[in-house]
Amino acid sequence: MAKNKKVEISLEEKLKKALVPVEEQPYIIPDNWVWTKYDILFSDISKSEKKIEEKNYLENGKIAIVSQGKDKIVGYSDILKVEPYKEELPLIIFGDHTLNVKYIDFPFYIGADGVKVLKTTSIIISKFLFYLLNNLKTFTLINTGYRRHYPILKKLFFPLPPLNEQKRIVEKLDFLFEKTKRAKEIIEEIKIDIENRKISILGRVFKGVLTSKWRNENRTSDVKELLKSINDEKIKKWEEDCLQAEKNGRKKPKKPIIREIEDMIVPVEEQPYKLPDSWVWVRLGDISEKISKGTTPRGDDGYTEEGVNFLRVENIGNNNSINLSNIKYISEKTHNGFLKRSILEEKDILISIAGTLGRTAIVKKEDLPANINQAISFVRLIDNNKVLENFIVFYLNSPTIKAILLSQVKVTAIPNLTLEIISDIKFPLPPLEEQQEIVRILDEVLENENKVKELLELEERIDILEKSILNKAFKGELGTKNSSDEPAIELLKEIL
Repeated sequence: MAKNKKVEISLEEKLKKALVPVEEQPYIIPDNWVWTKYDILFSDISKSEKKIEEKNYLENGKIAIVSQGKDKIVGYSDILKVEPYKEELPLIIFGDHTLNVKYIDFPFYIGADGVKVLKTTSIIISKFLFYLLNNLKTFTLINTGYRRHYPILKKLFFPLPPLNEQKRIVEKLDFLFEKTKRAKEIIEEIKIDIENRKISILGRVFKGVLTSKWRNENRTSDVKELLKSINDEKIKKWEEDCLQAEKNGRKKPKKPIIREIEDMIVPVEEQPYKLPDSWVWVRLGDISEKISKGTTPRGDDGYTEEGVNFLRVENIGNNNSINLSNIKYISEKTHNGFLKRSILEEKDILISIAGTLGRTAIVKKEDLPANINQAISFVRLIDNNKVLENFIVFYLNSPTIKAILLSQVKVTAIPNLTLEIISDIKFPLPPLEEQQEIVRILDEVLENENKVKELLELEERIDILEKSILNKAFKGELGTKNSSDEPAIELLKEIL
């Protein structure tokens, strides 16, 4: 029986297979461009033998290792039994799981599953494909929930300009992105400088260094008297709660533990560092009326379309305030019933204690009514006129306490801080007048926090600009067209 002979198809038929029908084209492109398919432009040349296991990464070596993460180079290797990718350079790295796209023009090995090494055909410039894939990632690809993206990429269509226009587009994009890259680098340098100064200031202020001159020039109250008045306030609030409970026919609340003033001061051997003579080390629990956390509502007590604000960690912003832009809601019945123990009040201090640790915020009147889930604890001071909530929050954001808190994290599936750890936080307590002066100074000095916010907004605008540039580039709207260019369809004919 005769073997099947390979049927030769005509150029016209080949073009029909390579080109995208007009009705399927994603958008209009210039007349001398064409819409085509992935196998006309590039192929996957990934080879498993050129993969280096992470355990074999070196800090320095002869050949770079490229992965699908954000960093271009993740390590080095001296394993030269297998030749690295080098003859085919430049090549494109496509992250099958991450969508990161990289242009590689140096010898390399690959270092992770999911790396796709793409080699372009003769009708498309490698750098052009790099920008094209970044644009597809931004505007077309891929929000499907699929674990792997390369199979989806192979189903997409690609705009192909004439070769000379590809070169002009690449030159223009290189020029524009070099400008935006430098702008981002300057922004990052400023952010790092601001953060370093913030850390330095916070480190000095809670050792009493920043207000040493102020102390010498101003009289202050006795901090031990301040602690005594806090104890007095505890008893007063308890008595008021007892009267209210009796009036409502409820059980009287348990009498608070009143410790001697000397017992409220942290023993010398447990103090993190030496303080000025007029300051004392105390524990957060000893000056708090209540420290608690929330619960996630379920079933009949679940989320509602509107109602009481229900805060999660993502609602705690970067400037010690609450962000309500992505808020969930619960009913008033759930708020006052199932979640009664975590009803928030104005001036409560919030601390994230699960997952993302150590974020802080102060509850404002306009945030109420509000409640919290189990990833957030709240601290309610006994008397905000004796210890300032802003002073506490500034301290919670200082490098000293951040390091101490992180060292006490309970390592579980989700790292967390317990309420006992929060209650046991040791913090330096100055007299009220010096607290006020410290808060005033930090409010002024750390105004740069607003500058950081402005820088983040500027970065976001640059990102939007880059996306816009890419979008225009692949619609032929960057001013790179030349009517004398040989049409892209002629490129297709050369390789079909």
